[in-house]
Amino acid sequence: MSRLLRERWRAGVWVGGLGAVVLAGCATAPGTPGSGKLAVREYPLGPAYASTEVNTTIFRLQALASDEKYEYATYYDPAGKVVVARRPLDGAVWDKRTQDFSGNVKDAHNDVVLGLGPEGTLHLSYDHHDQPLHYRCTNGAGDWAAFGAPEKMSGQFERRVTYPTFVSAPSGELWFFYRDGQSGNGRLCLERYDAAAKAWQAVAMPLLEGAGQCSPYWWRPEIGEDGVINVAWCWRDTPNAETNHDICYVRSRDGGKTWENSAGKELATPITPGADVVVEKIPPGQNLINTCALATDAQGRPHISYYRNDANGVPQYYHLWFDGQKWSAQQVSRRTQAFSLGGSGTLEIPISRPEIAVSRSGTVYLITRDKEFGNGARLYMAPPPYTEWTAMDMVAGSLGDWEPEYDMQRWRRDGVLDLFVLPSSQGNHERVTGEGPQTARVVEIAGLK
Repeated sequence: MSRLLRERWRAGVWVGGLGAVVLAGCATAPGTPGSGKLAVREYPLGPAYASTEVNTTIFRLQALASDEKYEYATYYDPAGKVVVARRPLDGAVWDKRTQDFSGNVKDAHNDVVLGLGPEGTLHLSYDHHDQPLHYRCTNGAGDWAAFGAPEKMSGQFERRVTYPTFVSAPSGELWFFYRDGQSGNGRLCLERYDAAAKAWQAVAMPLLEGAGQCSPYWWRPEIGEDGVINVAWCWRDTPNAETNHDICYVRSRDGGKTWENSAGKELATPITPGADVVVEKIPPGQNLINTCALATDAQGRPHISYYRNDANGVPQYYHLWFDGQKWSAQQVSRRTQAFSLGGSGTLEIPISRPEIAVSRSGTVYLITRDKEFGNGARLYMAPPPYTEWTAMDMVAGSLGDWEPEYDMQRWRRDGVLDLFVLPSSQGNHERVTGEGPQTARVVEIAGLK
């Protein structure tokens, strides 16, 4: 059993206390989505590499994906081999396939991610930190886990890839976002999968570019129910994370052909520093973390998660959203322990970057980990108008340096939050720790409103 801790506050005033109990790995039926009766189940995957964050970074998109029948997962095993797994959504046992290719697991950037094509193909991208594209896919028939030889996508700007990201639209259309270049001098590129032709097409090459001044670090993009592509990011002036500044936002209503800011003003591409895109002005030196997440609500409005310093210099989680007229930011957490971002490469940080999910009712969930509160998986939640926040600790026990990753298709389709969970350990500046293999699992949370 794991205790579910509830805390509530409004406008900085505590208004609640301890809550109820949920069962981890329970045999009872999950709660109906939106019922308010939570149920938690765990589905173990197997041993995974845990000496860096390579399996547990927030930008590992996607670690989990699903269609109406199956959920898929990918990760590196203790030897660095790529594993792909599948389970029926009504079952608990994974069919796991260890591939004959691997990645450099000593560098947390070199993650492995998967995407589902609308015609049933499974796509993998893996082992990148300013390196040529590593991409494979299945043919959509026969063995579901039989991947072909490495191949190009569009072939454009694919020689210095980092942060490969698959994004699935509600229509099933598959997109690929990635950085071309390096820290402090990179640009965001987009490609779209043509399922009929079984080929990738260049769409925005690039969409964002630092123009020699800085580099964009984008949040998880999302394509809303309305088909709009939503992209948020911050600028970083040097490879040092202390130089992160300003949260920016753009969208495309026509499949990436044209782009506009939240006021509807069309923008020339590539979008560079100085463009009218800043939605939250944050100067360097404020512990603004890069590469968090964006989600949209049922009306297509963007919601952005991040952390930065409060007035006392303590990093806090924040929620920033656009109501169609104006942007509003709310402080979500009430942390008391300060720390500072500094240096380049992957850092050992006492809190995770926050993921975000928005339910059909409009309730916002921030998914986090924080050593100040036990270092497990913690959910912050608030219904509109997002002035009263509740904290719930969903996974007990320390998860080390884990960051949240979830199955976005399942959340969108079923209202069930499936988290990829793996305790891991990360040293500063890409240092490998002595953490041994840990058991990867999917934690299913049903019944969220």
